[in-house]
Amino acid sequence: MDTFLGFIGFLILIICPIYCAMYMDANEKNEDQKKMTFFLAFIPSVLVLILAVYLKADQPTETSQACGVVKFYKKYAIKHDHFERIAIQFEHSEYNRHLLFDEKLLRKSKGEYVCFEYLDKFKNTGLAESKILRWIDE
Repeated sequence: MDTFLGFIGFLILIICPIYCAMYMDANEKNEDQKKMTFFLAFIPSVLVLILAVYLKADQPTETSQACGVVKFYKKYAIKHDHFERIAIQFEHSEYNRHLLFDEKLLRKSKGEYVCFEYLDKFKNTGLAESKILRWIDE
């Protein structure tokens, strides 16, 4: 919902001032009225964008727990930033899932069976990627 409102807010931010400027030119109003109407045209879009930000901040993050086998680690470097992902084959799955791995966490050996707590991108719509939060000792 918040993404939709953000999109609508940016659309209104572009369309409403242009429409108001064209309307004022067609009605041949004086310059002060044209300037005032142009600036007032930004108010609806700002209100919609504020509502979108408010709704986005209100969403709680839901953590999940799972177990699986560590397959491999891989480091990525993008411009001046670098990060690491871990590939884990979850229980009852034949595919690997790649999760962001924080360097502060203790590294597990390849082939080791692990249980962990993570933020799932499928349950938390605001996340771009899933991320491991901590290891769970059994």
